Amino acid sequence: MTNGGFMNDRAASILIVEDEPDSAAYMRAALRERYAEVRIAGCATEALLAIESRPPDLLILDLHLPDIGGLELLTMTRQRWPPTRMVCVTAADDIPTVVDAVQRGASNYLVKPVAPAALLAAAAKALSAAEPGPGASDAEAREIVGSTLEMIKVRHLVVLAARSDVNVLITGETGTGKELVARAIHRIGGHPPESFLAFNCATTPADLFDSEFFGHRRGAFTGADRDHTGLLLRAEGRTLLLDELESLGVQNQGKLLRVLDDGEVRPVGSNDVHHVSLRFLAATNRDPAGQIRQGLLREDLYYRLRGFAIDLPPLRERPGDIPALAARFLGDAAARLTDEAITALERHAWPGNVRELRNVLRSGHLLAGDGTIRPQHLRLRGDRGDRSAPSPASPTPQALATTLRDLERGAIVEALREARGHRGRAARALGIDRSTLRRKIHELEARPPGEPR
Repeated sequence: MTNGGFMNDRAASILIVEDEPDSAAYMRAALRERYAEVRIAGCATEALLAIESRPPDLLILDLHLPDIGGLELLTMTRQRWPPTRMVCVTAADDIPTVVDAVQRGASNYLVKPVAPAALLAAAAKALSAAEPGPGASDAEAREIVGSTLEMIKVRHLVVLAARSDVNVLITGETGTGKELVARAIHRIGGHPPESFLAFNCATTPADLFDSEFFGHRRGAFTGADRDHTGLLLRAEGRTLLLDELESLGVQNQGKLLRVLDDGEVRPVGSNDVHHVSLRFLAATNRDPAGQIRQGLLREDLYYRLRGFAIDLPPLRERPGDIPALAARFLGDAAARLTDEAITALERHAWPGNVRELRNVLRSGHLLAGDGTIRPQHLRLRGDRGDRSAPSPASPTPQALATTLRDLERGAIVEALREARGHRGRAARALGIDRSTLRRKIHELEARPPGEPR
């Protein structure tokens, strides 16, 4: 080994710890294309014997084992054989376990089912690159501003997503910063900014999808007077963010799904098939579960892209982050907000979220000639200037909060009832992860009748 990497791939030794024989054989076959020594252990006890006999350079570890827990084995390996690199394998909705595994020393993680290309890429990355310095990724993630618990969680998930090449689905209302998070995942992963490509699917009419995504050859159809390289070929070797994914329509979503499955792209009017390798990030401001129920989003595409999920909270749910966001947006403008202005900002509903806050502050700075931004300088949508006496026709903020709380509690209770108490299925139906569901159940006391506390 030199400079933290192996001079010869085939010289690296790999141990797969997996209790499902078919899965273990599948991963071993994929790795044997590049690595000469790939061993298999069917449980943690067997793995410990194999490691003591001949420590591997890389451990690929299923976190759910029948004897000793995978996390315990990971910790023991890190303590007793520090040079061994580790990549964990986990289920798609097991985010808390992934967080724990990374904190214990795993350099990467893969989500089942593991594609051969993803497995080879993760192995090569773990073996060839030096481990990141402590806190380096976390420091970069702090570009995502916020000190509330929800934003701390978002930053942690961003760092985890950056350590893998798994596809990521980012959800959140308009203006919550979905593209910012996507770019952070790309940047923290060590990729150059120019290899990030963002595309808004809503800008592509359904009948132009094939040409826009796959490209076309000259003469393929009327008006095709030159060759056109499609989006997927332009994104080769890069990170591609597909925003407003549901806008593509289910038929075109099926075509995109085939690319995700086999990596093949054939331009319109051509017999040539190109194989592409790229990382997909997807973003939507809609509720995926609701879109699936309405037939607007293919469920198979949703789960194919949702290797990892990050949900961005709306600004109205984290008003404590507003002062820090304001400081970031005003920057070196030599402007300051009065306490009354900050209170006004914190009481606003923010239908446009962080994007709206940025625009309000920029406008307020221009209106405040002396650099001191007061409430009258803030142009907040829906404001009538008097916040102390709401119109009888409009619900008070307290009443609105109570209504939203009741609606949220009702949705969770219904999802749990439909899922017969299975929280994993209920979380998927609601379009949230299991940790968020657990927190909401506790906060809202959202348990179906008869379920123990």
